[in-house]
Amino acid sequence: MPTLTTNSGSDILGRYYTKNEISSFLVEQIEIVSPVRLLDLGAGSGSLSGAAKTRWPDVEVLTVDIDPKVDLPHLSIRRMSNEPSHQHFVTDALSESLSSLLNCDSAPIDIAICNPPFITPKWRNEFNLILEDAGFIDCIPFPADVDAGLLFLAQNLRLLSNNATLGIILPDSLITAHKYKKFRATLLSEYVVTKVIQLPRGSFHNTDALASIVIMQKLKKHQENIRIYCLMNDKTLSEPILVDVLSAAERLDYSYHSHRLATASEVRGKHVTLGDLGVEVKRGGLSSAQVKVSVFPVLHITDIKKISVGEWLDFSAFEPVHPNECSNLVKAQPGDILISRVGRNLESKIVGVMAGAFAVSDCVYVVRCPAEVREAVLTQLASSEGRAWISAHSYGVAAKQLAKKELLNFPVLLNTCRDV
Repeated sequence: MPTLTTNSGSDILGRYYTKNEISSFLVEQIEIVSPVRLLDLGAGSGSLSGAAKTRWPDVEVLTVDIDPKVDLPHLSIRRMSNEPSHQHFVTDALSESLSSLLNCDSAPIDIAICNPPFITPKWRNEFNLILEDAGFIDCIPFPADVDAGLLFLAQNLRLLSNNATLGIILPDSLITAHKYKKFRATLLSEYVVTKVIQLPRGSFHNTDALASIVIMQKLKKHQENIRIYCLMNDKTLSEPILVDVLSAAERLDYSYHSHRLATASEVRGKHVTLGDLGVEVKRGGLSSAQVKVSVFPVLHITDIKKISVGEWLDFSAFEPVHPNECSNLVKAQPGDILISRVGRNLESKIVGVMAGAFAVSDCVYVVRCPAEVREAVLTQLASSEGRAWISAHSYGVAAKQLAKKELLNFPVLLNTCRDV
């Protein structure tokens, strides 16, 4: 079995089990009346395939899972009745030879549903062929760090027949992270994406990981706009946002585009970005583990309290007794602004440094502004609108992250950038 890097809250294979209502919701989004042969890769407990069998009782179901202990209730029922409409395969869903096992050439698969494990699998050479067959081989930022969601997506697409439909749950990293921008651009140019639905936190058992449903067809056809939705906490579906393909390649999440469109008219022609203002953004250099054993004080995100958002604070207590101890590290100084780089509520951890020169952890950004705009920048970053912008431009499956590139694009209203 390959070495796995899992996310907190998942099982040993990185699986977040889909709640039944989310499985039923995904199946309901697929606009196909009478599918013939359905595939569920990484079937797990069978929540998705069970929902599919409820909607399409006559469909032939193929489930694949590497775990021999997996329990598929609807499979047991079919076996007892000797009905051959469900075949289960205990094998690796990312095997290059899976097509032969499933007899895809003689019996085409016209629909697939999938909730991939949220893991980073150890790279295997056969992954090259899987990604190449699906057209994603040039979209990998680093081969040793490829999200399993991308591999499962590619495997589904190579197993499906032409014009087939796929409904898949993708982790927020593939939907929003900058390193997967080329992947999103390729996906939108090589396939037809019918809709993207951002799921609320709590859609899976034992976790509040962020993910989205993508409904698509194995069909190359020009698209100008993508329909992006949000499933609300009360399980109602939002009205769609029509997003042009270029903007969708930037990010595919509803929260980002909703905020972008809502604020576009307000800031158009009246703002500059932090980058335009010559603002310097530096990330601290010490990990959490290094902070714990440091012989000198280091400010970590836990030292920035939500209650103090937007305030100028005295951090003199973090100054080292012997300044040379941290002379080579990224340090904050009076006039700097500190922003949490990671965390569930990172947009609420924004403060200014009134006093103190000290080292910061790698979970903190040090924002150094020209003196004439620093007050306005802190005010706007910490405002409700600014925090909403930061939240919308962050990404991450569990804890959110804010990329430096995104932060430098933060819009600052010109009429408030003056000496204060």
